[in-house]
Formats: sequence, C-alpha cells, structure tokens
Amino acid sequence: MILVTGGTGFVGRNLIGELKDREVRCLVRSPERAAPMPGVELVRGDVTDKGSVLNALGGVDAVVHLVGILMESKGLTFRAVHVEGTRNVVEACKEKGISRYLHISALGTRPSARSGYHKTKWEAEEIIRASGLDYTIFRPSVIFGKEDKFTNVFARAIRLSPVIMVPGDGRNKMQPVFVKDLVRAMAESIERPEAKKATFEMAGFEAYTFDGIIDSIASVLNRSPLKVHIPMSLMRLNAALLECVLPRPPITRDALLMLEEDNVTANNALPDVFGIKPTGFMEGMRTYLH
Repeated sequence: MILVTGGTGFVGRNLIGELKDREVRCLVRSPERAAPMPGVELVRGDVTDKGSVLNALGGVDAVVHLVGILMESKGLTFRAVHVEGTRNVVEACKEKGISRYLHISALGTRPSARSGYHKTKWEAEEIIRASGLDYTIFRPSVIFGKEDKFTNVFARAIRLSPVIMVPGDGRNKMQPVFVKDLVRAMAESIERPEAKKATFEMAGFEAYTFDGIIDSIASVLNRSPLKVHIPMSLMRLNAALLECVLPRPPITRDALLMLEEDNVTANNALPDVFGIKPTGFMEGMRTYLH
C-alpha cells in the first residue's frame, strides 16, 4: 500500500495513474469534495495535522509526499505547508516504522535562495535528509501537461488576446518537464535500491527562455501574439497591490523572485539515471493543447 499526499492535484493524479498496479491511499482534506478516483482509497487528513497523517498510515509500505503551495494565503504559509507539513509526515513515518519515502521538491531549491518558496523547500529537504528514512527527493523544473497551471494559463490568455504581457525581459530560462515523464520515474524509483537516499534533478530535453515558452505555446495554437515586456519594478509594485486586495492574486512578489533567475540543470536524472528520453516541450503540448 502506498500513501500519497496531494494525490488529488495535477502531479498526484498523474502519478496515481502510473501506480495503477499498486494499492493506493490518498490523504485528502475533503474526501466528499474530491473528484472520483476509481480503485483509490480516500482518507480524510491534512499534512498540517500530524494525528491525521498517523491515522492514514496503517498498512502502508511507502509514502509519496506531494503537498506544496505556490503562493501563501491566510492561514496557509510556505513554512506551515512545506516545512511543518513535511516534518509531520516524516515523523509519522518514523513512528509507524515506514522507511520508504518519496518527496517532491523543486529545481532551484537551495539554502541561499531568494524566494520563500525555495527557502522552505530547502528546509523540508534538510528534515528529510536528517530523518534516517530511505528517501528519494525529486527536484523538477516547471512541470507541464494536461490540466497544468502553467501552459494552460498562457494558452488561455493567447486565445483571448492578441497581446501577452511578459514579466521582465523574457530571457530567464526554464527546462519544462512533461508530467508523464516525471511520474514514470517516480513510480519506478519506489522499488529501485539506487534511488534510496538520493536527490534527483528532473527536467525536459532543452531549456527555453520565457519568451521562447510563450512562442512555443502560441505555435502549438497557431497564434502569433504580440509580447509586451513589463519591467520587473512595475510587476513587483502591481503584485504588492494585488496581494493586499486579493486572497489568491495571479502573481506574487515571491513568484517574481523565482522568475528573475534561470531554472535549468545540467544533471538531468530522467535520461542519466532512469533512461527516460524527455518528451519535447512542443511534442508534449500537442497532446493536450488544441
């Protein structure tokens, strides 16, 4: 039995599809509101509540911890979810004698990170590395696929407007990884001895500038929008105002900090460790963007 936290999210649903031959249990805050997941046991709980995690671990052999947030909101901070949530899951595993633990972190995670997102992801990793568990940490670049909140957001904007606003100069680089490739590697790693006590950076076949990502999405949609670059100073001011008035603003100052740096790797575990040829960015998008 595998317990998956965050199983109702974008990566979680794809991973559960890859684990179709395994018994899977999902920790969810509201089972009655979750979309149907045939063959998957849904258990009420929250990673910020250690007791609920302990209750969900009966009969479990491995845990996959996917829960994370991209922006903070009232009562839901990076520290509460990434750090304390991870601490709760790790400690619950130790108390129940469960040693196999898989964790989603993020490319760019490091102790000197500028963003709160990456800083707290690093703190979570440190908790895991000190735990004594047989862990595997995955650090993906931006993840794309059907129902993602990345390419689909820009695709929607491109369909609605001939003009696309781009934060900054558009030269920051990303190495988008196709969700199907990522979850295949994750599923395989559960039983691979060499994946224990390891951290893997996961990325796509090639790096794209932010401008290149917009151009690629537009190309798949057969559109040619005009890109207008908005200075980061103006973007930060706008984000600060939106954070004051909206519970879930479309952009935050923390997200802008991440957009100001490259998100690429020369140590891509997909081909180097798992022997998986990364799906091309446009090739992958053509399977769901039309």
